[in-house]
Amino acid sequence: MRAYLQQLVYRIKGSYWFIPSLMVIAAFVLSQGAIWVDRAIGNEWTKEFWFTSMNQPDGARAFLATVAGSMITVAGVTFSLTILAVSHATSHFGPRLLDNFMRDRGNQVTLGTFVATFLYCLLVLRVIRGNWESTAMGVSMDAFVPQFALIIAMVLTIASVGELIYFIHHVPDSIHISTVLQRLARDMTAKFDELYPETLGDPLEAESKQPEPEFDFRHQVPATRSGYLQGVDDTELLAFARSNATTVRLLRRPGDFIRENEVIAEVAAMDDWCDDHADQVRHGVAIGSIRTPTQDVFFVLNRFVEVATRALSPGVNDPFTAMQCIDWLSVGLVKLAERKIPSSHRTDCDGNVRIITTDVTHADFVESMLAQLVPYVKQDRNVTRYCVSSLQKVTTISQNKPLNQLINDQIEHLQQ
Repeated sequence: MRAYLQQLVYRIKGSYWFIPSLMVIAAFVLSQGAIWVDRAIGNEWTKEFWFTSMNQPDGARAFLATVAGSMITVAGVTFSLTILAVSHATSHFGPRLLDNFMRDRGNQVTLGTFVATFLYCLLVLRVIRGNWESTAMGVSMDAFVPQFALIIAMVLTIASVGELIYFIHHVPDSIHISTVLQRLARDMTAKFDELYPETLGDPLEAESKQPEPEFDFRHQVPATRSGYLQGVDDTELLAFARSNATTVRLLRRPGDFIRENEVIAEVAAMDDWCDDHADQVRHGVAIGSIRTPTQDVFFVLNRFVEVATRALSPGVNDPFTAMQCIDWLSVGLVKLAERKIPSSHRTDCDGNVRIITTDVTHADFVESMLAQLVPYVKQDRNVTRYCVSSLQKVTTISQNKPLNQLINDQIEHLQQ
């Protein structure tokens, strides 16, 4: 179940409406708090500060109405520009990069600032009442102009203008290929730092020099739906395996496409095995309609390859973008050379093997990062030479002999 919750949180945080929604809620709370302060302290305090003045009801209404109207108009323009930028970027770099642009915090904060300012002004506007009448006590008792709330509205307006200036710079910068690839590289590095299946329980200690234990896997767990394996919930599976003194072997890894009734896991022999146990194992894996990078580093690597292959297509013919992709993929290979591949045997706190995952090897990474790209690279001589040079530099830096051998195989393939 936690795997599904993780995917839900990932989708919510990545949704275009997530940050704007939080900012709208904050605007509502801020407006009510400011109005309460105005009712509590009155307007006399404005005379003590040079930057404040007593706003008349008509002027306050006009100010808030102008700001509210302007903000909702600019919010519409902002949304239109964002969609235009996303459309341009995905058509050039690939549709699977859509998620990256929709998760862009700059775009979300910009839209949220305008919508929140609009809502704040409306909520303050509705409480202004009465006309300005000069009396011995100043303002008529029937009038109410929230001076403190108006100052906050002015601050929000100035902040919105600054946000608009930032947005005008941010949109073209966000769709620049260098920025796109840098973000992908940041995601790649993060995924290498928490490489699957390292987050599942603890690794079987190799220092013990003991042979890996053998298990009698008798019970198969088929999938009840089709889709991509998005994540594995170690808490759910470890709890099931430990409570039943058994071991679960996963036959698929995050990113694999699962078909209905396809066997996704096997469970070691249990005397009381039943359908409820199979359901508990299914609850430990999340299957959805799309791939996500939560536990799937290959998804991020495929994005690099997708951008590079589109750049090398005859319709685009942009070898320099492909070269940039190769640069960042070489950075990933250097990072991978320094990284120990996690053990597929995962243990509980007592050291008992409870989960066995599919093996993730250096060959899998080289296949995803290089082998899929090599046929397209070979079509352009300049890119071929650049790729060979980059990979040779990786083997010079890397001290990982098995990985270097795999890279050299790809270099030979390129030079054929």
